[in-house]
Amino acid sequence: MSQPAMPYSTGAPMLTPAELQKFEAPLIAMANISNGDLRKLFYAFFSFLNRRTDFYCILPNGGSNGRPNGGGRMGFQEGQAEQILLASFRQFPLRKVGPKPASGGAVVKSGASATIQAAKPAPIKKEVPTKPS
Repeated sequence: MSQPAMPYSTGAPMLTPAELQKFEAPLIAMANISNGDLRKLFYAFFSFLNRRTDFYCILPNGGSNGRPNGGGRMGFQEGQAEQILLASFRQFPLRKVGPKPASGGAVVKSGASATIQAAKPAPIKKEVPTKPS
């Protein structure tokens, strides 16, 4: 299931706007199932990755045999999954949260966890991918 190491900071979006839109409804449903508790949502997501993918599998001997996807072997080099996770998180800017806007839809701090409230979706940027040089 894993793909060869790929930089996530290319500046080009990983999904087209149409592809990204297909994820919107299932992600909103998962956020609703978690009752707004991001910790539950992340727990379910990472539990899925652990049970159903090779995200938590480390390649033996620390590497691949030079073929794409390690020649069909599952897993990642040690530390590679964490790098993908952090690179994915860092693709999007952090936003400061101020007073709740009149239109609603802000992330609200509730005790030690953030809760999710319905929000108008941010517009999906239409960017033209650039060809690698």
